[in-house]
Amino acid sequence: MNLGRKLLTSLLTVILFSLAASLLSMSETYDFGFYIAVYPIYAAPLIFLIGLPLSIVVDFLVNKIRFTNHVLYLIVKLLSYACAGFVGMYIFYLLMGAGEDILRYRETIILTLFGVLAAMIFVLVDLALEALFKARKKQL
Repeated sequence: MNLGRKLLTSLLTVILFSLAASLLSMSETYDFGFYIAVYPIYAAPLIFLIGLPLSIVVDFLVNKIRFTNHVLYLIVKLLSYACAGFVGMYIFYLLMGAGEDILRYRETIILTLFGVLAAMIFVLVDLALEALFKARKKQL
C-alpha cells in the first residue's frame, strides 16, 4: 500500500466528487457555483477521516484474497468500496449523533448514495493512479 498515492487519491476524489455532486444538486435556487463552494467543505473531512482509513482496510482485505481472474478482482474491489461508502456514511451519522433517526430509511438514503458515489470515484481514481504509477515505474 502506498500512502502517498492514497492521499493523492483522496484529494482528487474531493475535487471530482464536489464537481459531480454539484452537477447533480444544482437547481434554480442554488446554482453550480454555490454547491462547488459548499461540497468540498463537507466532503474533504469525510473523505480524509472516514474514506481514507476505510480504503486502507478494504485494500488490505481484498489483497488477502488470491484472484486468478483480474475482472473478478475488479468487481470485488468495486463492490467492497461501495459497501465501504455505505458504511462510512452510517459512521458519519453515528458521529453526528443521529440516534434513532439513523433507522429512517427515507431520510438517510440520499446521503448514503452520495457516500457510495464518493467511494466509487475514490476506487476508480485509485485504480487509475495505481496503473499510472506502475507504468511510470516500468519506464524507469
